[in-house]
Parts: sequence; C-alpha cells; structure tokens
Amino acid sequence: MFHSREIVTAIELGSSKICVLIGEAGEGGRVNIIGRGTAPSAGAVVKGEIYNMEKAFDQLAAALEEADRSSNHELGNSRLVVVVVTGCGIDSHQGVGTVFIKNEQHRVTQKERFEAHENAKVQHIAPDREIINSSESYFMIDGRPVRNPLEQNARKLDAYVHVVHAVASRLENFRTIVRESGFEDSMMEVAFAPLAADFGILSEEEREHGVLLIDLGAGTTEFDVEYNSGIQASGVIQVGFDHVCNDLSIGLDLPISLCRKMIEDGSLVRAIRERRDWLEFPQPGSGMRRIPLVSFETIIDLRLREIFEIVKKMVADRGALNNLDAGGVLTGGGALFERTAGIFREVFDLSCRIGQPLEAGGAVIGVENPRYSTVWGALKIAAYYNELNSGNRGRGTVGNLIDAADGFLSRFRRNLSNLKETIRM
Repeated sequence: MFHSREIVTAIELGSSKICVLIGEAGEGGRVNIIGRGTAPSAGAVVKGEIYNMEKAFDQLAAALEEADRSSNHELGNSRLVVVVVTGCGIDSHQGVGTVFIKNEQHRVTQKERFEAHENAKVQHIAPDREIINSSESYFMIDGRPVRNPLEQNARKLDAYVHVVHAVASRLENFRTIVRESGFEDSMMEVAFAPLAADFGILSEEEREHGVLLIDLGAGTTEFDVEYNSGIQASGVIQVGFDHVCNDLSIGLDLPISLCRKMIEDGSLVRAIRERRDWLEFPQPGSGMRRIPLVSFETIIDLRLREIFEIVKKMVADRGALNNLDAGGVLTGGGALFERTAGIFREVFDLSCRIGQPLEAGGAVIGVENPRYSTVWGALKIAAYYNELNSGNRGRGTVGNLIDAADGFLSRFRRNLSNLKETIRM
C-alpha cells in the first residue's frame, strides 16, 4: 500500500503517438499507474525530432487532458516529470575515468567511485552537446576487472561508463514543449528511449547474462546492450516501421494510408497466417486489382532485415556483439508484426522474445503492450528519482541529485542504498 500520494509523470513524444502516464510513487521506487493519455503525433514529431512545435503543443495538450481526466485530475500534483527523448543527434561512447586511491587504507570508497564516474563523463563531449544519461558498465582495479570495486584494496580505479549525449539545442525543444505545457514548477529530467525501455521490460537475469534490446518504433529504431548488469552500448537510427509502410506504398503503388491500416488492423498478418495467394484491392473504374501476397512479404522482409543489419553493425562496431547469452528482446509497435522476431533470429542468430511492460500495476489497464514499454520505463525512473529526492529534502533539485549519481540505471538496479550514500557525500 502507498502511504502518501507522490505523483510523478512520464511523457513520450513519439513519431506515431504522444503518450502520457501518471503514476503514484511509493517506497523502493514502486509506482502504480493512475492515469493515461495518448494522442496521435499527427506530423508533430518526425524520426524522433520535433518537426512542428505548434502541433506538438496541441497534441501533447490532448494527451495530457486525457491523462488528467483518467487520473481524477492528479496531473497538477505531479512533483516530477521524466521526458523520453530520441533523435536529437544522440550518440554514445564508453568513457574511462581514472582515480588513484590516496586514502590511508588504499581502499575504494564511494568517494573514489563517484570521482572515477565523473572523470569518465567529461571526456570527448563537444561544447554544443549535453550529457543526458550515464551508466557504469564495469570497473578495473589495478588492471583487474571487477563488478563492484567498493571496499577493495587498490592503487588505481578505472570506471568504464556508458555516456549518452545529444545536441543541446535539439534536446531543449523537447524540454520547452513539456515545460510550457503546465510543468513550469515541476522537476524535469530526460531519459534516452532504449534506456527507459530497458528499465521497464528487462529481467535481472537478462541484464546479468547479456541481452540486446531493440525498440522498433514508427520513425526510429533504438537499441541497447546489457551485460553483467551494465550498459555496454546504445544507439538510434532514424529508420522505423513506418518505412516498411512507405516501401509497400511505393513498391506496390498503394496509398500509404492503406498500407498503414493493413498493418495496424492486423489484416496483413491474418492473410499471411492463412497463406493466401493474393490480396485484392478495388481500382476505380477497372474492377479489382490482385497483388501476390509474396510481394508484401518480400518488401517487408527486406526492410526489416536492413534495419537489423544496421543495428548489428553498430553493436559490433562498439565491441558489444559478444556475451549475449540471454538473446534479444524486441519491443515497440514494430515488434508486434508477425515476421519481426523471425528476421531478428536470422540476422543475429540469437533467440528472442517480445518485451512488454513488467509489473505495470494500477487502476489503468491496456498498457501491457510493447507500444508502452518506453513510457512505462520512464515512469519507473520517475518513481526512483522521486524516492531519491524525498530522502534528501532541502539538498537541492533533483537535477543536483542526478549530478551526484548520474548512473541511475545500473546503480538503482544494483543497490539503491549505495546511491543514497553517494548523494550524502
């Protein structure tokens, strides 16, 4: 049971839809969903970037109104909002931060761990870019790899930290839209989309043994790789499942609206399952047009295979293609298509499952769907941020807390108390 109403919000401005979840946060980072709102992006967001600010305001307003109504008007009580971002020229790298252990016992403490993390973050970031998330991948003490360096004796500590950064001006567009939509007085943080999805749908066993997560959205495809419960790589390509619809439209000379409808309403999947030879479409003044079903399958397979091959190369280039014993997890709307998982298995030679929100409890139903994986993960992150802030009243904004403990993904999962100790320093 929740003993007090701590309201948090998550917002995803996606290429196909804008989604808002309102949650009631409790102890230990738990959260119950109490409100949900969605609205079509309607061209406001294209390939993960803000394309039309005015329309983005309008569509977000519609989603917020629906979420507020379904939460019994709790939106105005939201203490903190986490905004999911992609596009924005986002890139990532593995930074290395080094600290020499100078205390009398030559023992690694939270102080040295924090220093090493901060040293890793400041490398190779251009002035026009902003770090949005960082997460510890692994450590070396005196050249020896360790999972947790705390309390070990050493002369030198190296922290390998996964750093995600974006073009600051493009990132600010997302913040502006949310801030000016009624969150002027709320604390606000951003989360890179695949790291939010990771937080919402992966199991501890998958994170431990090595897993590749791919979020196949409408306008973009994001990925991250975890091993030993640390982020090893992440990235985004501005190609998504809507490109499949575009390929069908051009290749088969069909209206793109019809291609989208066939995929969204499941009629194309049903035809594939029924092993039909043809699909028929009315042609004005000339009866029916018959298109072989194999033409649809060939076009879809080629585009999905291309997307996965690009992701595979990006993962390999980052040295993160090995150690994936837990296989792959596919999420996002594109994961629901019949052939997506099969093509993933062929390209990566890995097992996979379709990921959807884990433990998404509360009065609101209908979020147990891969389309909500990212925004659900963002809501869980908001609950954890709220937990940290609640334990440190009077010590600054949540932004200051994150400055002190920016590796929220890996550290929250490993030990929330360790984070609190870091913040108290």
